[in-house]
Amino acid sequence: MSFTKFTVYFLLIVNTHLFCMPKLEEDKYNVGFRYYKEYDTTRFYTYNRDTIFRPMLITFWYPSKEESEKDKMKYKQYIDLISIREDFSKTKDIIDRDSYNFLNAYAQFAKKTYEIGLNINTQQILESPVKASLNLPIEKGEFPLIIYAPSNSKSPLQNHIICEYLASHGFYVISVSSAGPNSIERKDLEKSILAQVEDMEFILDYIEKSLKINYTNVGLLGFSSGGLATSIFQMRHSNTKAIFSMDGSQEYSSYISLSKLEDYDIGKTEIPYFLVGNYNIKSTYPYFNSIKSKNRFFFRMAYLTHFGFVSFWTYFDNCNPDTIKHNYSISYQFICESALTFFDATLNENKKSNNDLLSLSSQKNNYAKHDRLDYSQPTKLLNIFLQENIDSAISTYKKHKAINFNKYDYNEEEVSVLGKMLLDYDLDASVKLFLFNQEEYPGSWHAYFDLAYSYKLKGEIDLAKNALLKAQEKEPDNKDVKELLKDLEKE
Repeated sequence: MSFTKFTVYFLLIVNTHLFCMPKLEEDKYNVGFRYYKEYDTTRFYTYNRDTIFRPMLITFWYPSKEESEKDKMKYKQYIDLISIREDFSKTKDIIDRDSYNFLNAYAQFAKKTYEIGLNINTQQILESPVKASLNLPIEKGEFPLIIYAPSNSKSPLQNHIICEYLASHGFYVISVSSAGPNSIERKDLEKSILAQVEDMEFILDYIEKSLKINYTNVGLLGFSSGGLATSIFQMRHSNTKAIFSMDGSQEYSSYISLSKLEDYDIGKTEIPYFLVGNYNIKSTYPYFNSIKSKNRFFFRMAYLTHFGFVSFWTYFDNCNPDTIKHNYSISYQFICESALTFFDATLNENKKSNNDLLSLSSQKNNYAKHDRLDYSQPTKLLNIFLQENIDSAISTYKKHKAINFNKYDYNEEEVSVLGKMLLDYDLDASVKLFLFNQEEYPGSWHAYFDLAYSYKLKGEIDLAKNALLKAQEKEPDNKDVKELLKDLEKE
């Protein structure tokens, strides 16, 4: 179904609770849901100052032809799983309290921040139905498997809607909560990436050996920091056929940590890759522009911040049947439809879905903007720096610019964004990059401003002031320049 048709259909049902409706006509299957309380006995984990084996609360959505009203789930049953993710022995009263407090905080945030769910209270949301039914029989046959990697220390239930949606169209979807190497905290990013990869490998082994479920192909779905794990998992597992990234952290400054991992091998990135990004974070998208795949897509979601790539807001919105749907909801529906089209084309090799996938870039809508996303030269600069040093990277960039000036849109903003990515990683390299940018674009106030900021971080206050005064010459009324000058006067 095209996005336009889907949106029209979606808007036609806004006066009915989305999940209280009979099965939508485009669904192929009912959705079954099961969860499994397991432990990884090869790894230790700290919980409440106790050392235990790593808890693995595995969530599994799957297609089923069966239907059972008595097993229809309510939203609270999902939220309860967030409460017990580290402690399977919690009592009902503690779970009830945890679930109410957790959801209430999110519901109040949605009301104040997005004006979503204004006419429904927390208890009503908890009692609302979801698409899945508990423990339905698993449909016979083989289906593609999607492994979902959640964001930083979060539960898979943060994106239950897309997991249900894929299952309703004939995909197995399995996941487990994100955590650090030995606790829920992810203090060391590189070790946390590897810990999540090992979690994904654990549940893949579990579905094969314990559940004895046969699947056809493997696809990966990652959100935020979960995207980092999908990248390494793919490089470790050659049977991975496609990756769908929901604003994955591999496209921002975390790419630097990712590239330093032993398993990182950019040569193993020839599989299809689909990225949906938020509207307000600037980046050179280094992973997208480094991978070898020729089959890659990017859409910028016009209404979504990074936090918008979770299903909470869409679910709260649909619990409120008497209001026009929020842009967040419609945007999330586009993501669901795009993921389905992408995985159907790549994992099922469906020709129609492949044609729909290729035509997505030519469709016009207000929610998702297609972009070719060519930041190849700053990405190359970054990669050479990571492999060699900043001087070699700048030299290569200069040579390329001298030869190919008319073939690439060189601009100060790309170098500026790249320099900011390096601030926390290598301040000296960042300063050199900003110096280079100022030399290349001497008429830019912003180039001088970036340089001043990096000098400030180094404690070079006089150099920072000199650079900032030059920025002020070019932009006398710029508020950012004035504020930074005030800060420098206090040093």
